Amino acid sequence: MKKKIILLCVYVFFISNIICQVAINNCGTYSHSIADLDLDWTSKGLLIPRMTTSQRNSINSPAHSLLIFNTTTNCFEWWDNSSSQWISMSCGCNLPTTPTATSATNIQATSFSANWNASTGATGYYLDVATNASFTTFVSGYNNLNVGNITTYTVSGLTCNTTYYYRVRAYNTCGTTANSNTITVTTSACNPTCTAGGITQTWLGSNSDVGNMINGSNEQNNNTQVEKYCYNNLPANCTSYGGLYQWAEAMQFDYTYNNANASPDYTCDPCYGSGRQGICPAGYHIPTDLEWSRYEWCVETTIAPVGSTSLSTFQNTIGWRGDNSTAGPGYKMKHNSLWNGSNVSGFGALAGGYRIYDGSGFSFGTSNGFYWTTVERSSSPNDQALMRQFAGTENRIERHESNYKRHGMTVRCLQN
Repeated sequence: MKKKIILLCVYVFFISNIICQVAINNCGTYSHSIADLDLDWTSKGLLIPRMTTSQRNSINSPAHSLLIFNTTTNCFEWWDNSSSQWISMSCGCNLPTTPTATSATNIQATSFSANWNASTGATGYYLDVATNASFTTFVSGYNNLNVGNITTYTVSGLTCNTTYYYRVRAYNTCGTTANSNTITVTTSACNPTCTAGGITQTWLGSNSDVGNMINGSNEQNNNTQVEKYCYNNLPANCTSYGGLYQWAEAMQFDYTYNNANASPDYTCDPCYGSGRQGICPAGYHIPTDLEWSRYEWCVETTIAPVGSTSLSTFQNTIGWRGDNSTAGPGYKMKHNSLWNGSNVSGFGALAGGYRIYDGSGFSFGTSNGFYWTTVERSSSPNDQALMRQFAGTENRIERHESNYKRHGMTVRCLQN
């Protein structure tokens, strides 16, 4: 085995066989007269012993002023005999741990909430949002955006039905970490709009999915927070189809169902410009029966291929209404890739099913979709409200007025 030999110039001065001074340098220079050890180098430094806190603590009877570098604390430390402890004399900086980005939440047509786990030692975070995975094209205002010391941030001003990418970095006074992992998120479908009869209606592009999930066997009667059902008690179904809400929970009435299934009366038809906000975001409301009827009529008569069902029929007929062909509102409003419609309206209705009123289970999750209106049944008992039903076998839409308010159904919000 070959051995590598490194030659250093070491000058040792003796007086009566006692070492007095030592110099280590590039050769040719004696130690300074006042130095017992003189290290003189222009391209190298001095490395003192480096060890963890555990290794340091294993030193047996350290001498006073013993100097080490603690790799655990990132500090130079010396031993003080008088206090029998290690004293930190100079400490470097510790960067935060690199954050981990987590899935986006509250995904809307033009916004979403970016999320990440807290980083140890962080005092804040920088957020990037881009339209490509390589982060060469940033969303305006979201290139190295300082969002402060939080772990969720609402990204707004986006384009509907568009894929975005986000990542974060943590920082403190020592510097900034490397990038986190990248999260991919696609905004909701573009908000469908229809104009007819002098009225323009703009709807959210996806079903409501707000609140905390509870088991379908329980009533939604918590007055301090919004509650939702997920079909078959599976959170993934809320992600795919939206939450299911009892009528009063959707309306955000402060009451508990009694044995007669009764609730406070609420009728609002028409409610243009106001309506009942309920669980909808600001600027939107749960649609009335009349607003649903007008939209169905608008979709059938203004979006090709057109049908000829009258507005009066849509407004006043109980049951299935509209043309039962590709001109029908049901066909034009049902999702084209997740269901069997054309979705030329952009509404994207889904077969989300419903939660059965007595908590015994769920039904129609693969074939039908059920949407609340704000309007109660026109006659007693008031334990029922008007709703809309989409079916996989129908190109029409059903106006139905005999469903228990205790059912858990879908909510789609309409712009004020």
